[in-house]
Amino acid sequence: MGRMLAGRRKAVEMNESLLSTDGLCATHPGRPMVLSEVSLAIRRGVRVAILGANGSGKTTLLRCLSGSLEPVSGTVRRGETVLRYSRKALREHRRSVQLVLQDPDDQLFSADVTQDVSFGPMNMGLEVDEVRQRVARALELLGADHLAERATHQLSYGERKRVAVAGAVAMTPDLLLLDEPTAGLDPAGVVQMMTALDRLRDAGTTVVMATHDVDHALSWADEALVVVDHHVVQGPVDELLADEELVARAHLELPWPLALANRLGLPGHPRNLEEVVGLLGQKSAPLAS
Repeated sequence: MGRMLAGRRKAVEMNESLLSTDGLCATHPGRPMVLSEVSLAIRRGVRVAILGANGSGKTTLLRCLSGSLEPVSGTVRRGETVLRYSRKALREHRRSVQLVLQDPDDQLFSADVTQDVSFGPMNMGLEVDEVRQRVARALELLGADHLAERATHQLSYGERKRVAVAGAVAMTPDLLLLDEPTAGLDPAGVVQMMTALDRLRDAGTTVVMATHDVDHALSWADEALVVVDHHVVQGPVDELLADEELVARAHLELPWPLALANRLGLPGHPRNLEEVVGLLGQKSAPLAS
Protein backbone atom coordinates (compact mmCIF):
# COMPACT_ATOMS: atom_id res chain seq x y z
CA MET A 1 0.00 0.00 0.00
CA GLY A 2 2.87 2.37 0.83
CA ARG A 3 4.35 1.94 -2.65
CA MET A 4 0.97 2.63 -4.24
CA LEU A 5 0.54 5.76 -2.14
CA ALA A 6 3.99 6.99 -3.10
CA GLY A 7 3.29 6.39 -6.75
CA ARG A 8 -0.03 8.19 -6.61
CA ARG A 9 0.95 11.19 -4.54
CA LYS A 10 1.39 14.30 -6.63
CA ALA A 11 4.65 16.21 -6.34
CA VAL A 12 3.17 19.45 -4.99
CA GLU A 13 5.42 21.90 -3.20
CA MET A 14 4.03 22.88 0.21
CA ASN A 15 4.34 26.59 -0.57
CA GLU A 16 1.93 26.08 -3.49
CA SER A 17 -0.74 24.50 -1.32
CA LEU A 18 -3.68 26.19 0.33
CA LEU A 19 -4.06 23.42 2.91
CA SER A 20 -1.97 20.31 3.51
CA THR A 21 -1.48 17.46 5.95
CA ASP A 22 1.66 15.57 6.90
CA GLY A 23 1.48 12.12 8.47
CA LEU A 24 -2.01 12.74 9.84
CA CYS A 25 -3.54 9.98 11.97
CA ALA A 26 -7.07 10.45 13.29
CA THR A 27 -9.84 8.62 15.08
CA HIS A 28 -12.73 9.17 17.48
CA PRO A 29 -12.93 8.20 21.15
CA GLY A 30 -13.39 4.47 21.59
CA ARG A 31 -12.81 3.66 17.93
CA PRO A 32 -9.89 2.09 16.04
CA MET A 33 -7.73 4.37 13.89
CA VAL A 34 -9.80 5.83 11.05
CA LEU A 35 -7.06 7.59 9.09
CA SER A 36 -3.38 6.66 9.11
CA GLU A 37 -0.33 8.56 7.81
CA VAL A 38 -2.32 10.85 5.52
CA SER A 39 -0.22 13.36 3.58
CA LEU A 40 -1.99 15.50 0.98
CA ALA A 41 -2.03 18.99 -0.48
CA ILE A 42 -4.99 21.05 -1.68
CA ARG A 43 -4.05 23.76 -4.14
CA ARG A 44 -5.87 27.01 -4.67
CA GLY A 45 -8.51 26.87 -7.42
CA VAL A 46 -8.34 23.07 -7.83
CA ARG A 47 -11.69 21.28 -7.49
CA VAL A 48 -11.20 18.26 -5.25
CA ALA A 49 -13.55 15.31 -4.62
CA ILE A 50 -13.06 13.15 -1.54
CA LEU A 51 -14.25 9.64 -2.40
CA GLY A 52 -14.75 6.51 -0.38
CA ALA A 53 -17.30 4.05 0.92
CA ASN A 54 -19.64 4.96 3.76
CA GLY A 55 -17.66 4.84 6.99
CA SER A 56 -14.29 5.04 5.23
CA GLY A 57 -13.26 8.30 6.91
CA LYS A 58 -14.35 11.05 4.49
CA THR A 59 -16.09 13.09 7.16
CA THR A 60 -13.27 12.46 9.62
CA LEU A 61 -10.83 13.89 7.08
CA LEU A 62 -13.04 16.96 6.54
CA ARG A 63 -13.25 17.54 10.28
CA CYS A 64 -9.48 17.36 10.60
CA LEU A 65 -9.00 19.80 7.74
CA SER A 66 -11.51 22.23 9.25
CA GLY A 67 -9.95 22.04 12.72
CA SER A 68 -13.03 20.60 14.40
CA LEU A 69 -11.21 17.31 15.11
CA GLU A 70 -7.67 17.28 16.46
CA PRO A 71 -5.63 14.43 14.94
CA VAL A 72 -3.93 11.82 17.10
CA SER A 73 -0.65 12.67 15.39
CA GLY A 74 0.63 14.52 12.34
CA THR A 75 -0.11 18.08 11.28
CA VAL A 76 -2.56 20.18 9.33
CA ARG A 77 -0.97 23.18 7.67
CA ARG A 78 -2.64 26.26 6.18
CA GLY A 79 -0.05 27.65 3.80
CA GLU A 80 3.04 27.74 6.00
CA THR A 81 1.09 27.90 9.28
CA VAL A 82 0.76 24.70 11.32
CA LEU A 83 -2.72 24.46 12.83
CA ARG A 84 -2.80 24.70 16.62
CA TYR A 85 -5.87 23.95 18.68
CA SER A 86 -6.13 26.94 20.97
CA ARG A 87 -9.35 28.95 20.72
CA LYS A 88 -7.50 31.85 19.09
CA ALA A 89 -5.75 29.64 16.50
CA LEU A 90 -8.96 27.81 15.58
CA ARG A 91 -10.84 31.08 15.20
CA GLU A 92 -8.16 32.31 12.79
CA HIS A 93 -8.18 29.00 10.89
CA ARG A 94 -11.95 29.17 10.42
CA ARG A 95 -11.68 32.59 8.85
CA SER A 96 -9.98 30.82 5.95
CA VAL A 97 -11.46 27.30 6.08
CA GLN A 98 -15.18 26.60 6.45
CA LEU A 99 -16.94 23.22 6.74
CA VAL A 100 -20.58 22.62 5.78
CA LEU A 101 -22.03 19.36 7.08
CA GLN A 102 -24.25 17.00 5.12
CA ASP A 103 -27.46 17.77 7.01
CA PRO A 104 -28.31 21.48 6.70
CA ASP A 105 -30.44 21.30 9.85
CA ASP A 106 -27.23 20.78 11.83
CA GLN A 107 -26.23 24.33 10.90
CA LEU A 108 -29.45 26.32 10.42
CA PHE A 109 -30.83 27.62 13.70
CA SER A 110 -32.03 31.21 13.15
CA ALA A 111 -35.59 32.27 12.44
CA ASP A 112 -35.00 33.56 8.92
CA VAL A 113 -32.45 33.21 6.15
CA THR A 114 -30.78 36.62 6.46
CA GLN A 115 -30.36 36.22 10.21
CA ASP A 116 -28.85 32.77 9.77
CA VAL A 117 -26.38 33.74 7.04
CA SER A 118 -25.30 36.82 9.00
CA PHE A 119 -24.51 34.87 12.18
CA GLY A 120 -20.85 34.17 11.39
CA PRO A 121 -19.91 37.66 10.14
CA MET A 122 -21.69 39.26 13.12
CA ASN A 123 -19.65 37.12 15.50
CA MET A 124 -16.51 38.38 13.78
CA GLY A 125 -17.43 41.86 15.02
CA LEU A 126 -17.83 43.34 11.56
CA GLU A 127 -19.70 46.56 10.91
CA VAL A 128 -23.38 46.15 10.07
CA ASP A 129 -22.96 47.47 6.53
CA GLU A 130 -20.20 44.97 5.79
CA VAL A 131 -22.28 42.14 7.22
CA ARG A 132 -25.18 43.11 4.98
CA GLN A 133 -22.89 43.17 1.95
CA ARG A 134 -21.47 39.75 2.79
CA VAL A 135 -24.91 38.23 3.29
CA ALA A 136 -26.23 39.68 0.03
CA ARG A 137 -23.16 38.50 -1.88
CA ALA A 138 -23.27 34.99 -0.39
CA LEU A 139 -26.96 34.53 -1.16
CA GLU A 140 -26.41 35.84 -4.69
CA LEU A 141 -23.55 33.41 -5.32
CA LEU A 142 -25.69 30.52 -4.09
CA GLY A 143 -28.62 31.61 -6.23
CA ALA A 144 -30.63 32.08 -3.04
CA ASP A 145 -31.05 35.86 -2.85
CA HIS A 146 -34.81 35.48 -3.37
CA LEU A 147 -34.92 33.53 -0.09
CA ALA A 148 -33.47 36.34 2.06
CA GLU A 149 -36.68 37.10 3.95
CA ARG A 150 -37.98 33.55 4.17
CA ALA A 151 -38.28 31.65 7.43
CA THR A 152 -35.79 28.80 7.52
CA HIS A 153 -38.48 26.27 8.47
CA GLN A 154 -40.34 27.10 5.26
CA LEU A 155 -37.44 26.17 2.98
CA SER A 156 -37.24 23.00 0.92
CA TYR A 157 -34.40 20.59 1.64
CA GLY A 158 -32.40 21.84 -1.36
CA GLU A 159 -32.97 25.46 -0.36
CA ARG A 160 -31.80 24.71 3.19
CA LYS A 161 -28.64 23.13 1.79
CA ARG A 162 -27.84 26.22 -0.28
CA VAL A 163 -28.55 28.55 2.65
CA ALA A 164 -26.25 26.49 4.88
CA VAL A 165 -23.49 26.88 2.28
CA ALA A 166 -24.26 30.61 2.03
CA GLY A 167 -23.66 30.93 5.77
CA ALA A 168 -20.15 29.54 5.28
CA VAL A 169 -19.54 31.64 2.16
CA ALA A 170 -20.44 34.81 4.10
CA MET A 171 -17.28 34.20 6.11
CA THR A 172 -15.34 34.72 2.81
CA PRO A 173 -13.19 31.60 3.26
CA ASP A 174 -10.33 30.68 0.96
CA LEU A 175 -11.36 27.03 1.23
CA LEU A 176 -14.88 25.59 1.47
CA LEU A 177 -15.24 21.97 2.64
CA LEU A 178 -18.57 20.33 1.79
CA ASP A 179 -19.79 16.99 3.11
CA GLU A 180 -22.10 15.34 0.53
CA PRO A 181 -23.59 18.65 -0.73
CA THR A 182 -25.81 16.92 -3.33
CA ALA A 183 -27.04 14.04 -1.13
CA GLY A 184 -30.81 13.94 -0.94
CA LEU A 185 -31.32 16.44 -3.75
CA ASP A 186 -33.45 15.81 -6.82
CA PRO A 187 -31.84 16.33 -10.27
CA ALA A 188 -32.91 19.99 -10.42
CA GLY A 189 -31.49 20.55 -6.93
CA VAL A 190 -28.18 18.97 -7.93
CA VAL A 191 -27.93 21.30 -10.93
CA GLN A 192 -28.67 24.33 -8.73
CA MET A 193 -26.05 23.30 -6.18
CA MET A 194 -23.35 22.65 -8.77
CA THR A 195 -24.09 25.92 -10.56
CA ALA A 196 -23.64 27.66 -7.22
CA LEU A 197 -20.32 25.88 -6.60
CA ASP A 198 -19.09 26.97 -10.04
CA ARG A 199 -19.95 30.57 -9.11
CA LEU A 200 -17.99 30.21 -5.88
CA ARG A 201 -14.94 28.92 -7.72
CA ASP A 202 -15.15 31.78 -10.21
CA ALA A 203 -15.31 34.17 -7.26
CA GLY A 204 -12.07 32.75 -5.85
CA THR A 205 -13.18 30.13 -3.31
CA THR A 206 -11.55 26.70 -3.57
CA VAL A 207 -14.08 23.91 -3.08
CA VAL A 208 -13.46 20.41 -1.70
CA MET A 209 -16.44 18.06 -1.77
CA ALA A 210 -16.85 14.67 -0.09
CA THR A 211 -19.12 12.36 -2.06
CA HIS A 212 -19.75 8.69 -2.77
CA ASP A 213 -21.11 9.52 -6.25
CA VAL A 214 -18.25 8.56 -8.57
CA ASP A 215 -20.07 9.72 -11.73
CA HIS A 216 -20.58 13.15 -10.24
CA ALA A 217 -17.00 13.37 -9.00
CA LEU A 218 -15.58 12.40 -12.39
CA SER A 219 -17.55 15.08 -14.23
CA TRP A 220 -16.86 17.86 -11.70
CA ALA A 221 -13.51 17.46 -9.97
CA ASP A 222 -9.94 18.07 -11.12
CA GLU A 223 -8.36 15.90 -8.44
CA ALA A 224 -9.55 13.13 -6.14
CA LEU A 225 -8.68 12.05 -2.64
CA VAL A 226 -9.67 8.38 -2.43
CA VAL A 227 -9.99 7.13 1.15
CA VAL A 228 -9.05 3.45 1.18
CA ASP A 229 -7.80 1.13 3.94
CA HIS A 230 -7.31 4.08 6.36
CA HIS A 231 -5.07 5.88 3.85
CA VAL A 232 -5.71 8.59 1.25
CA VAL A 233 -4.60 8.34 -2.38
CA GLN A 234 -4.36 11.66 -4.23
CA GLY A 235 -4.22 12.27 -7.97
CA PRO A 236 -6.09 13.37 -11.11
CA VAL A 237 -9.69 12.27 -10.74
CA ASP A 238 -9.93 10.55 -14.14
CA GLU A 239 -6.73 8.54 -13.57
CA LEU A 240 -7.67 7.38 -10.07
CA LEU A 241 -11.21 6.41 -11.02
CA ALA A 242 -9.92 4.50 -14.05
CA ASP A 243 -7.78 2.35 -11.74
CA GLU A 244 -10.00 -0.70 -11.33
CA GLU A 245 -7.90 -2.18 -8.52
CA LEU A 246 -7.99 1.04 -6.48
CA VAL A 247 -11.71 1.52 -7.10
CA ALA A 248 -12.42 -2.04 -5.95
CA ARG A 249 -10.26 -1.63 -2.82
CA ALA A 250 -12.19 1.52 -1.96
CA HIS A 251 -15.51 -0.34 -2.40
CA LEU A 252 -16.56 2.00 -5.18
CA GLU A 253 -17.58 1.34 -8.78
CA LEU A 254 -16.10 2.57 -12.04
CA PRO A 255 -17.93 5.70 -13.23
CA TRP A 256 -20.16 4.84 -16.15
CA PRO A 257 -18.17 6.87 -18.77
CA LEU A 258 -15.01 4.94 -17.89
CA ALA A 259 -16.81 1.60 -17.70
CA LEU A 260 -18.41 2.20 -21.10
CA ALA A 261 -15.10 3.28 -22.63
CA ASN A 262 -13.51 0.07 -21.35
CA ARG A 263 -16.32 -2.06 -22.76
CA LEU A 264 -16.10 -0.36 -26.18
CA GLY A 265 -12.32 -0.34 -26.29
CA LEU A 266 -12.13 3.47 -26.40
CA PRO A 267 -8.85 5.20 -25.56
CA GLY A 268 -8.41 7.78 -22.82
CA HIS A 269 -10.52 8.58 -19.78
CA PRO A 270 -13.80 10.21 -20.84
CA ARG A 271 -15.47 12.16 -18.03
CA ASN A 272 -18.98 12.67 -19.40
CA LEU A 273 -21.40 11.82 -22.21
CA GLU A 274 -19.98 14.40 -24.61
CA GLU A 275 -16.46 12.99 -24.29
CA VAL A 276 -17.70 9.43 -24.81
CA VAL A 277 -19.52 10.52 -27.97
CA GLY A 278 -16.39 12.34 -29.15
CA LEU A 279 -14.27 9.23 -28.73
CA LEU A 280 -16.85 7.14 -30.57
CA GLY A 281 -16.72 9.63 -33.42
CA GLN A 282 -12.95 9.38 -33.59
CA LYS A 283 -13.10 5.59 -33.61
CA SER A 284 -15.65 5.45 -36.43
CA ALA A 285 -14.01 8.16 -38.59
CA PRO A 286 -11.56 5.78 -40.38
CA LEU A 287 -14.44 3.44 -41.20
CA ALA A 288 -16.45 6.31 -42.68
CA SER A 289 -13.57 7.36 -44.89
